[in-house]
Amino acid sequence: MTTADLSVQDPAVRGQAVRAPAPRMERTAARCLPAVIPVPLGLTTAFIVRDRGVLLVDAGNPGDEPAILAAMRRAGIRPDEVSLILVTHGHPGHYGSADALRDRTGAPVAVHAADAGAVRRGVAGLLSSARIVPRLIGFAAGRVSAPRPGGIEPDIVIESAADLAVFGIRGRVIPTPGHTPGSVSVLIAGGTAIVGDLLSALLPGGRPRLPFRTGDPAAARRSLRALLAFGPERVYAAHGGPWSGSEVSRRFGNGW
Repeated sequence: MTTADLSVQDPAVRGQAVRAPAPRMERTAARCLPAVIPVPLGLTTAFIVRDRGVLLVDAGNPGDEPAILAAMRRAGIRPDEVSLILVTHGHPGHYGSADALRDRTGAPVAVHAADAGAVRRGVAGLLSSARIVPRLIGFAAGRVSAPRPGGIEPDIVIESAADLAVFGIRGRVIPTPGHTPGSVSVLIAGGTAIVGDLLSALLPGGRPRLPFRTGDPAAARRSLRALLAFGPERVYAAHGGPWSGSEVSRRFGNGW
């Protein structure tokens, strides 16, 4: 489906509609820029964006929903204030708890069309070599069992750049393919970018680099150049960072 306005896919089937952002946040949002709250989840990071509405960017691995909900409570955010769950790409470490969080919040789950199939298939739909990664992440996080293989049905399928105003967020989603064909990033008012796995770091505090598992490095470079054209001042990623926009630009700009 076409989703330039982030319409909900088959809302009657899912039994839900896009909910209006929580009204009690309007006065705060009018005074300041959206707040970005990183939620560390072991080897990955999800993000809460708080504006007039609340956006959750990525949902970690299966079983990470308690940590994400706890971070929301610490920030004074109720589950029913979440207006959208955005999956940056179709790897289990980014959508693993999306279904559980959808149940708790009532918010729709959005993913790009090019990765929607991977999200629907779940871990069982990954190539055998790729299945090893979520298992290692699970063990590293202290989980005895590997993530469950089931996928989820997204409510919203994104096909192009999309404004987030309907969800109460001053920002937009832009396609940034490379790591996967359907990777997306979020540009937030005030100069913040959340890029999923478009960039990563080898170690905490490390320099930005392309992840080892980048399906199309040439496409990732084009996506980085497109992202940098927006002039982000701060760049958040799921593995490493944040970095200043100038640091990312020095490393990846100027025809890199």
